[in-house]
Amino acid sequence: MDARGEAYAEEELPGILHLDMDAFFASIEVRDDPTLQGLPVVVGGAGARGVVAAASYPARTRGIRSAMPMATARRLAPDLVIVPPRIDVYRTISGRVMELLGDVVADIEQISVDEAFLDVRGARRLFGEPAQIAGLLRARIREELGLPSSVGGSVSRAVAKIASARAKPDGQLIVPAAGTAEFLAPLPVSVISGIGPKAQEALARIGVRTIGQLREIPRSTLTRAVGPRAPEIMALAEGSDRTGLGTRTKDRSLGTERTWDTDLTDPAEVRRRITQMADDVARQLRRGGFVARTVVLKLRAPDGTTITRSSTLDHPTASGERLREQVVSLWERERSTMRRIRLAGVRAAHLEPAAGVALQSELTDRSAGWQDLEAAMDRALDRFGADSLGRGSTFGPTADLARRPTEQPGAPGPDDAETRGM
Repeated sequence: MDARGEAYAEEELPGILHLDMDAFFASIEVRDDPTLQGLPVVVGGAGARGVVAAASYPARTRGIRSAMPMATARRLAPDLVIVPPRIDVYRTISGRVMELLGDVVADIEQISVDEAFLDVRGARRLFGEPAQIAGLLRARIREELGLPSSVGGSVSRAVAKIASARAKPDGQLIVPAAGTAEFLAPLPVSVISGIGPKAQEALARIGVRTIGQLREIPRSTLTRAVGPRAPEIMALAEGSDRTGLGTRTKDRSLGTERTWDTDLTDPAEVRRRITQMADDVARQLRRGGFVARTVVLKLRAPDGTTITRSSTLDHPTASGERLREQVVSLWERERSTMRRIRLAGVRAAHLEPAAGVALQSELTDRSAGWQDLEAAMDRALDRFGADSLGRGSTFGPTADLARRPTEQPGAPGPDDAETRGM
C-alpha cells in the first residue's frame, strides 16, 4: 500500500472513543458498601420532593431512571434503597478517572462528571488498536477504582456516544468506519442528539422511525422536521460524519440545581441559596480549569412553572463573586413573579480553557482581591471538606445547616437541552 493508502487507512480507523462510567454515583455507593450489591439502589433525596440523581442497574430493571421523582421510584420498587448524595466524593473519583485516562491518551474532552471523549489515534503505537485501548482503560478503571465503565468507538464522536450506550452495562462496542451506516440503520431516530420528541413525532407521521428510514427521505423534509441541524443529522445517518474532539466547546456547561422539601418564600433565603450555588459552580470551574462567559439561573415554582434567565459577561470568569452578582441580579428581576420556589439552579455556560483567556477585567484591585480570597477558600475546602467554610451571608440557622437540600450535581454536558442556556 502506498503512502496515501496508509494515511487513508489510518484516518478511517475508529479513532474516537466515548467512555461513560456506568451508573456512576450508584456504582460508587455499591462499591463502598458491598451489602448493596444486587439491590435497587438510587442516589438522591429521600424527602417528599426528592429526585433520583442516579440509579443502579437493578433499580433500572424496575423502570427507575435519573430525574424521576423519588415518590415514583418508591412505587416502582418498595424495597428501594435510597442513599444521600456525596458530591465531593463523586467529584474526587471523577478526577481520578480523568487522570487515569490521561495516563494513556493525550487528547481528552471531558463532557460531564462521568464521561469523556478521547482521540486515541496518537496512542496506537504504544497501546494498540482502538479496541485494545478501550479494553485497557476499562480494565484499569475496574482494577484501580473498582468501578464499571462502558466504551463506544467510531470515526465520529456522535456515533461513538451511541455505541457506548449500546455497550452498557460494562461493555465496549467499536464501530468500523465501513460499517457505520449498517450499525445505525436499525436504531430509532431518538438516539440522535438533536431529534427531540417533537421531531420524532413529525418523522413518525411520515413513517420514519429508524435511522435507515431517515436516510431515504429528502433533505427538505428532514429540515422541516429538525430545523437547521438537518445537514449534520443526515451526515450522521449516512455514516459520513467525521466530527472529532473539541468542536462543541461553546455548548459545554457546569452547574448545580437543588430541590427543597419546603418551598422557599423568603427572598433573602432565595438569595442565600443561589449565592451558595454560584460559589459551588465557580469552584467547579476553577477545579476544571475553565472560565465561563454566561451564567444562567433556573427557577421552578410548586406548580411546575419553570423559567431560565441568562446573563453574558463582558469577560469570562471563574469568580464566585462575579457569578453571584449576576444570578442575584437575575433573581431580583423575577422575584415578583416567582414568589414560591421549589427548585433553583445555577449554571455556567460557554466555557473556555482558563489558561487560554486573558482576563483583563479580573485585574482590578477588587477582582484580584476576590481571586486571592477564593483561592485561599479552595485550599481550605480541599483540606477540611465542603462544609468547613463559606460566605457569612450563606449561613442560615443551625438547623438548616444540619439539613442540607437535595443536590442534583451538574457537570460539563452538551446534550442537556434545557441547560444549554441553563
